[in-house]
Amino acid sequence: MGLTEKENAIRIISEAFVENPSVLHIVKPDEHKAERIKHLADYVYETSKMRDGVYFSKDKEAIALCYRYNFRKEGLRDYFNQAKLVFRTIGIERVFKILKRDAYVKKQRPADGNFLYFWFFGASDQSRGGRGAWELKEKIFEQSKKLNLPIYLETSIPQNKLVYQRFGFETYHVWDGNYGNQPLYFMRRKAEN
Repeated sequence: MGLTEKENAIRIISEAFVENPSVLHIVKPDEHKAERIKHLADYVYETSKMRDGVYFSKDKEAIALCYRYNFRKEGLRDYFNQAKLVFRTIGIERVFKILKRDAYVKKQRPADGNFLYFWFFGASDQSRGGRGAWELKEKIFEQSKKLNLPIYLETSIPQNKLVYQRFGFETYHVWDGNYGNQPLYFMRRKAEN
């Protein structure tokens, strides 16, 4: 029996999250790291799903999470998911530090929320270098064009920054106070008419 969409999404996202500096900063550093990463993957999947922002490649081995930022305000289900995130992933003792970082990040985005937020892209280990990435990029860009909305994202991985630049994104802010020696790059791609 195959995986459900959610199980498959969590599998792909978890694989991609293992070495991501932004993720490792959020996840409570203890012997349960792998399980905590899965809970974080579940959170980002559920949040994006509620906002109609989950895209899979045809082979189901690559996923993008991108949604209209002001599409839906937070509701009870969002708050429940956030509470689970705190208890299962972050840890109560670290929540204020993470909230402070999150407030800074959100402050850098357009206040009106009228944009597509490209939260995550990942491909399974077996699919890296395949057509899934290209296919998902095209889906996201089509959505941007259809809605006439720019796309915003953040990345702490310099290699990803270069890939996004090749696809027309520009860096509009760099935060060196992110954590450690790893800057956080704030990027955007204008809508094409």
